[in-house]
Formats: sequence, C-alpha cells, structure tokens
Amino acid sequence: MAFKHFGLLILLRLVVLCMGISGFYYAYNNPRYHVVTFIVFVIVICLIYELWYFLTRTNREVARFLASARYTDFNQSFDFENGGAGFQALGDAFTQILERFKKLRIDQETEVSHLRAVINHIPVPLMTVKQDGSLLLINNAARRFFGTPQPTKITDLKKYGLDFFDQLVRCSAGDRPVVKIVIHGIETKLSLGLMEVTGNDGTERLISLMDIGQELESTQLNAWQDLVRVLTHEIMNSITPVASLAQTTADIAGDVSHELDKDHPQKGDIEKIVNAAMTMSRRAGNLMDFVTNFRQLTRLPKPGRKVTSVKELFDHVTQIFEAGKSNSNVHLMTRINPSGLELYIDPEQIEQALINLIKNAEQAMNETKEPAIKLVAGLNQRGGITIEVNDNGPGIKEDIINKIFVPYFTTKPDGSGIGLALTRQIMSNHGGFVSAGNLEEGGASFKLTF
Repeated sequence: MAFKHFGLLILLRLVVLCMGISGFYYAYNNPRYHVVTFIVFVIVICLIYELWYFLTRTNREVARFLASARYTDFNQSFDFENGGAGFQALGDAFTQILERFKKLRIDQETEVSHLRAVINHIPVPLMTVKQDGSLLLINNAARRFFGTPQPTKITDLKKYGLDFFDQLVRCSAGDRPVVKIVIHGIETKLSLGLMEVTGNDGTERLISLMDIGQELESTQLNAWQDLVRVLTHEIMNSITPVASLAQTTADIAGDVSHELDKDHPQKGDIEKIVNAAMTMSRRAGNLMDFVTNFRQLTRLPKPGRKVTSVKELFDHVTQIFEAGKSNSNVHLMTRINPSGLELYIDPEQIEQALINLIKNAEQAMNETKEPAIKLVAGLNQRGGITIEVNDNGPGIKEDIINKIFVPYFTTKPDGSGIGLALTRQIMSNHGGFVSAGNLEEGGASFKLTF
C-alpha cells in the first residue's frame, strides 16, 4: 500500500511533466507565444528536476545515514514526508538506529570515564610499556610516584636502580618479584605485577608498582615488638628477685660487718661479700633500667592526632633544645616552605622524635667546628610533607646506615639503642617512615616523611 502511494506520486509527476512538455511544444510552434514558450520551458526544467529530486531522495537519505554513522554524528533525523508510510517507517528506522548508536556511545563514554576515575583513584602506580620501549604512566598514583621529570621510555627507569630496571625487563606475566628502588633519595621496596594486553598497536605490558616498604617495615617492627615484649617479660621476672636478694644480702652483710670489731678474722671476708652483693644489686638495677627503656617500644600509645602547625611544632622543639643543649656552640636553624604547612599528627610524639634526632646530631658534632643543625620542612615530589634534620658533622658510616634503626643497636658507649628505634616506631604509627643518609656537602640527614 505504501509503495502504491509512492507510485501514484510518481505517476502524478509524470502526468504534470507530460502536460508541461505538450504546452511547451504547442507554444514553441506558435510564433505569437515566444514569452510563453520560455516560461513553459523553465517550468518543464523545474518539473524534471523535482522528479529527479523525488526519485533520488531515498538514496540521499541513505547516504546521509551512512555518513552520520561513519562520523558519529548521531543528532541527525530522517523524515520522508509525502513518501508514503513505508518510506516514513524507513526514516523512523534510520532515526532509531542513530539514537541507539548515540545511547551506546554515551554508555561507552560513561563507562570509560568511570574506569578512568577508578584507575586514577587506585593508590597503586600503573604504567604500560609498548614493544618499542615507550612508557606511559596511566594513573595519578604513577605520576606522583615518579614526580618530574616523568619517564617516557623504559630506559629512563635505570636511574632508579639497576635491580629495579632488570626485573622490569626480565619478569614475565604472573610474576610478583620484590625489588629495591631508590626514588627521590628514598629507598623502598616494590612488589611488581605484570600482565600482557593485546590491542590495536600490538602487545603491551601493564605493570603495577605496589609500595610494600612500609608494610615490610611495619611487619619488622611488630616482630621486634613481640620479641622485646617476651624478652623484657622474662628478664624482669628473672632479674627482679635477683636484685632484691642481692640488696637484702648486702644490707644483712653490712649490718654484720658493722657489729664486728676491726680485728675480727672474718671482717675482710664479710666486706667482700658486701661489695659483691652491692655490685650484683647495682648491675641488676642497671639491667632493669635497660629493660624498662625497651618497654617503651611495646607500650607506645596510639597517636592522639590533631591538626598541628609545623611552625608551632618547630618553635616548641627549638625551645626544648635550647633549654637542654649540652653544647652551647650548636646553632639550630629552621626553615618551612611553604610557610603555612600543617600536619595531622600527635604533636607530643613527633616532638619526641625530633628531639631524639636533634640530640643525636648534637652529640655527633662534639669535634665539629661551628656545629649547626638545620630543621627543614617542605613538600616532596609526591606531594607528601617531609621534615629533615640535617647537621654538618662527620656523617653516618656506610656499613651501619642500615642498622641504626634496629633496637639494641648503638654506637655510643652509654647509648641504649632506643632513640632511633622509638622514632621509627612513632613514624610507623603515623603512617609515615624515617630514613637516614649523608649529605653531599658533608654531615648526616634524617628525614621524616608523612
């Protein structure tokens, strides 16, 4: 029925065209109708063009539909007016198809935007390496991790450590190697994850870089805490009665010694017993004090965090240091950039950590001319806040730099090995870490990274 209507429209146009041609023929053969002949000729040309336009309309609409699909222009509409119901249905079908394409395109763009947001929200750095060695940092975590300048080729990663680079080159899909990396002067451990993705440009390697340095450090600290907790408990249980009995023995033997005459034959032996008992009591007391110090590692309270101005923190630390410094020649300088830095910390615990580091720096510069300590706060390339304690002393020996945060380890004759271990524990409880190194111009540097 629809195509019958289309045929009638064509027939009507043909009849009108034939009438126009007949009129043109009649006027052309009549010399009196020159003007009419021209007018009829123009009308015939218009009728021919209109017939051609009507017959090719479907082809044009199909071509426009295909062009819209090709160039993703989904805002077109198709209306076959006066073409019959069948042609109108064709136009509606074209419009519906483009609407469907448009909806699919919007859904795909929404899904891609969602996936991009998820990838950028993931705290694990992600990057891809193509077959030609080009490298692309996929998410914000990767861009923050490497900072600027950002690597663009896999060979650019050599500067972060040959072990890291070699593992990236050698590892296969499914491997989870743990590697050491030094980035922005900070050494940490990474767990590498790799999978291969095939796309239009060939096979790419998708690599994840999970920073497990803090987790490993936390596990190590927990192990030390468990060990110290057991040791201190057992030592205190064993040494307390020894100290008590030694003191009691010394007191009793002392009383006996006072009651004896100077010429008594056992006077000297009893005094030896008193001295031995006093020595035993004193050593037991020292050991109990030593164990009590180490209990700080296992009894460190949970940080009571609050927003704290770094300037106020530095002012308090400076006041404490100036009031208790043993070397009046040591000069403490502070620098904060940007000046309005704030930390979400337990200020008392961080003050204690900074005082420990400053005291160590002061003691290390006993033989340094014009000793100076710099307390510097700023932002690292990952956007984290750092506090550095730098001195111009002799620095840290390379063979002990990896041991100084271990409990019990000390290089001081009267040291307990608790200060740096406690600082490390405080930073771990704050979700940060402490690192140590030597400055190029000389001196040691301890950095607290939040």
